[in-house]
Amino acid sequence: MYNNQDAIKPNPAFFKIISVIHLAMILGQLFFGTAVFYITNNFQINLKPNGDPLFYVAVFLFLFGIFGGSFIFKQQVAKLAGKPLLIEKTQGYQSALIIRFALAEGASLFAIVRHMDHGNLFYLIMVGVNILYFLWMRPTKLKVADDLNLNYEDKIALEI
Repeated sequence: MYNNQDAIKPNPAFFKIISVIHLAMILGQLFFGTAVFYITNNFQINLKPNGDPLFYVAVFLFLFGIFGGSFIFKQQVAKLAGKPLLIEKTQGYQSALIIRFALAEGASLFAIVRHMDHGNLFYLIMVGVNILYFLWMRPTKLKVADDLNLNYEDKIALEI
């Protein structure tokens, strides 16, 4: 029998879902970056564009992925504070987190492709920094509770 109360409860696997998404995005960057590292033959670090017209685009995307993604994430999470239902907060948080992750991962994937084209290890250094940033962003129950500013009842419902 369908219980109407179940429609307003958050998904019990909420933390598992966002943790799997996070891990998949880290592993995608790590595996793709490692594969490209091993198939390229030219290993140099060059901090100048030297014939690479998209050098500054990669740097911009890297910075935007980190700072722009954090800004957008904070804007979306701030809107969730006024939501009355915990399910709305968790769904909105998951969406905001995916956008934050996607912006950062997109910058990494672009940098990996640039390394593949030009062999500049500077791009893979950016990817390494981005992976460290991903590790720092790892979603935990305490981070979710702090980000969403959850009350006592919401924390109990999410088993925090």
